[in-house]
Amino acid sequence: MLQVTLELKNNEDEMLLLPLLQRLGIRYSTLKKEDNNESLAYHRQIIERGVDMADFDGFLQEFNDSRQDRHLPFRNE
Repeated sequence: MLQVTLELKNNEDEMLLLPLLQRLGIRYSTLKKEDNNESLAYHRQIIERGVDMADFDGFLQEFNDSRQDRHLPFRNE
């Protein structure tokens, strides 16, 4: 079985595609993703607020300390 995901920017393309899929006997399901103004404003506010960079050096040091060199299987040394 093959599954394909399509993103259609033009809603009229859906009206052309769906009858073709039906004619070919291809099963399909639609997922409509609509952005509303509330959602866009909320996400824009998060982006504009940014992240707390006061202790980025501490975070980076902790991240680097947590990294360990480890033996990887099937690698010749």
